[in-house]
Amino acid sequence: MLNILKPCQMPKGINWREVGKAYQVFMRDPAKGILHILAAGRHSYWQKLVIARLRRQAKLIADKEVSIAFGASGAIDLNSLSQLPADTLGGAYARHMLAQGFTADSFIDNDQDTVFDKRLGIAHDVQHIMTGFDSSPIGEFGLAAFMLVQYRDLLNVFVLSWVPWSMIGNIRWIPKLTAALCRGFIGGWQSQPLVAYPFEDNWHKSLLEVRQELRIPQIK
Repeated sequence: MLNILKPCQMPKGINWREVGKAYQVFMRDPAKGILHILAAGRHSYWQKLVIARLRRQAKLIADKEVSIAFGASGAIDLNSLSQLPADTLGGAYARHMLAQGFTADSFIDNDQDTVFDKRLGIAHDVQHIMTGFDSSPIGEFGLAAFMLVQYRDLLNVFVLSWVPWSMIGNIRWIPKLTAALCRGFIGGWQSQPLVAYPFEDNWHKSLLEVRQELRIPQIK
């Protein structure tokens, strides 16, 4: 019996200990919680399938290092990007990051060792800007809905698992939260794959132009 079942078992499962740590710290420190949930799925068969599909979508840039602003060396230069107009992708991204006190690598796990993994980590906050979801709890849930449709990954399942608790604790949020979730799910289906967009080559473009290129539904 054991021999029959063995071939059907997943090579590696989710690290539930890391999942537990993510739930313990997420409300106090969302960035730390996200790093734990990334660690939870890193070696799972689920994440392996997710990455394989995303790499196919982003095949033209999957192995491309995220270039830095204006050809400088080192990390993405947020101060330089902030000199761009506020309605450009780079200008809006830099202002968002500086206001939150984040650096470009805030959501990069030190154990991530591929160029593509690092690109995905940097992309999270760029996706906030591209989709128009802010960094408020409702905005995070909206973006999670959008990206769950596109990524189908553990991270966004984790984030959305907090929705019921948020509704119970904040009854007045329900109309806006429901609207954000609907916009996220619908936008994720209708838009082009965000993972395939070379955002680092398009800092100078207006948000309107970027959203039109990606077919992101108009923000009302």
